[in-house]
Amino acid sequence: MQKDDFIDNYSPAVSHLLRAVQTHIMDSFPALVEELDAPSRIILYRIAPGMKGVVFTLIPSLRGVKLGFYRGRELNDPSRLLEGSGKVHATIKMNPKVLASPELQQLLESAIKAAYLRNPTIE
Repeated sequence: MQKDDFIDNYSPAVSHLLRAVQTHIMDSFPALVEELDAPSRIILYRIAPGMKGVVFTLIPSLRGVKLGFYRGRELNDPSRLLEGSGKVHATIKMNPKVLASPELQQLLESAIKAAYLRNPTIE
């Protein structure tokens, strides 16, 4: 399955938001590799192969889009954007206001830095 086909399976509102988040991530961090994990129904963003290389996940549902942060519980989140009950992974329910916020951008940048620290052989 192709990414566009995957995204088009959702409602127009969810597809539009998913594409907006996808564009924001890739515009902000063009070195990331974007990969569809069709069985899990997510889009992964990574800097290197394997779980250590994962930085973000896009998790669409019938009602919206969540942006997942691998090892998000380790990130400094003074604005308390991160949600979820996971011990490692944390998510943010996305909407246009959150997507445009400087607090989200700071969190994205922190996640990228943390990923590079987990993968010291990647430049």
